[in-house]
Amino acid sequence: MRLRCLFLCLAASLVMLGGCSKSFNVAPPTPSSVDYSAPADEEVVFTLEDVRSGEDRQFSIGTITAYLDINNEVEFLKEYLEKELKMRGMHVGKGGSAAHPVNLEIHKYRIRNQRTTGFSPYFTFMTFSADLYDGSEKHRITSYFKNGKVPIWTFREVENPCYNIPISLMVKEVASKVNRYVMKNVASDAEVDRLAREIQADPDNDYVYLKVLELGYTNNPKAIAPLMELTRHDDSMVQSCAVSALGMLQAEDQLPFLIQYYREHDNTQKFMALKAIGDMDTEASHSFMDSVRNSEDYNDEEMIKEVVDLYY
Repeated sequence: MRLRCLFLCLAASLVMLGGCSKSFNVAPPTPSSVDYSAPADEEVVFTLEDVRSGEDRQFSIGTITAYLDINNEVEFLKEYLEKELKMRGMHVGKGGSAAHPVNLEIHKYRIRNQRTTGFSPYFTFMTFSADLYDGSEKHRITSYFKNGKVPIWTFREVENPCYNIPISLMVKEVASKVNRYVMKNVASDAEVDRLAREIQADPDNDYVYLKVLELGYTNNPKAIAPLMELTRHDDSMVQSCAVSALGMLQAEDQLPFLIQYYREHDNTQKFMALKAIGDMDTEASHSFMDSVRNSEDYNDEEMIKEVVDLYY
């Protein structure tokens, strides 16, 4: 009887996992609540150039064939990136003699799904890497986010946590980094205090990690102190997002902490610490990323390789 039950469970798992394809509806990315103080009036015009090649040209990949209702992911990104920047107070225009041209050259842009059995969580990994050209300056813009859920009744349950949220967060992070390099707008100290209070008031909310990431979008160094406190939060997702946000703020003084955090943790916490180190963009962080690239971790762990490759 036990063997029969085991066989039935295995068969059900294989049916749910193998040879299956799913379609998902991607909702418009939700805008950030962060408001930059005294935004500049200069008009910025964006062009996005897709230079992905080979397998990198596949937007949706993984163990399950997932079809997303995005006709053109680059046009989708441009539309919502411009909307996000406008929400933050940036003047995004269509062109003109007075416009400030900025080009984003996309190297990696995909969402990978992973599911090992029909009873395991459905994970997605959102990756993005591009070179930002602003006049004679060039900067690497990256985003990485992992999320997952065990579908109980239908696959539609994974649509929001595994597709809508990661794609929305990618747009917000890219917008924040474009702002940091191009316009250099900063949210007010009061805005940082507001976010910190809201996090403290509801620390056990399942979605509090979204507000933690918003501290990273502020481009305000005052957010570093509350983020450091949140790296000790009981929830590993909150910790991971606090660590990631430190990278968004380029909190260079915290590089030794991030390296130690990377060495002491596993899974998402480890990956996000590595991402934060890459975001520092200093000689010391480059040296550490080089060492990881030549380590066993890089060869043995797909997520470590994914993160490291965003910076090369």
